[in-house]
Amino acid sequence: MLFSANAAVQEVLPAVVQRHRAAGVLTWALLHKIEAEVLAQVAATGKHSTRILDMLRAPAALDYPKDDRPVSFESHDFVPIVFGAIDDAWRRVH
Repeated sequence: MLFSANAAVQEVLPAVVQRHRAAGVLTWALLHKIEAEVLAQVAATGKHSTRILDMLRAPAALDYPKDDRPVSFESHDFVPIVFGAIDDAWRRVH
């Protein structure tokens, strides 16, 4: 189930990232916004449980920044699945 949900994220991610690409720099605030949009689109299909989608999202307990600084995972020991996928897609989509 987790693999299926991750595949669904990968499917919608390029279009969502493309919509925000004009921002130029992936900031923490934009990363959180894209995460919410991607997971909302995947949830709207009704194919994946909230529990599974919660496993993909960034846990609130990790307290990732939500400001306008550029995203950098250098000081973080753990990168949530969706955050990593967004970062990868951001670097690929032009």
